[in-house]
Amino acid sequence: MIAKHIDRFPLLKLDQVIDWQPIEQYLNRQRTRYLRDHRGRPAYPLLSMFKAVLLGQWHSLSDPELEHSLITRIDFNLFCRFDELSIPDYSTLCRYRNRRHKTTPCPNCWN
Repeated sequence: MIAKHIDRFPLLKLDQVIDWQPIEQYLNRQRTRYLRDHRGRPAYPLLSMFKAVLLGQWHSLSDPELEHSLITRIDFNLFCRFDELSIPDYSTLCRYRNRRHKTTPCPNCWN
């Protein structure tokens, strides 16, 4: 269904153009910095979290606004590939963004 209307969703076009594999490999190599132990709920996919933070930056969204957009905008959810029943709340997005900012080799990428 989405493929038929992909011209209406620029984010989905962008998702197809960008090769996310090198970014995902990098994020997975950094994974141990984020996972303290194996208790609690499973972590969100790192690439999905990365994409969500990008959307927040691109659209100048606060963390609560980003959480709301991930819930209400189908293009945001499909771009990030979160399970529709498992979308991170604003505090999780904020903690992820802050950790990425501390460990990234390019701190200005987040400004």
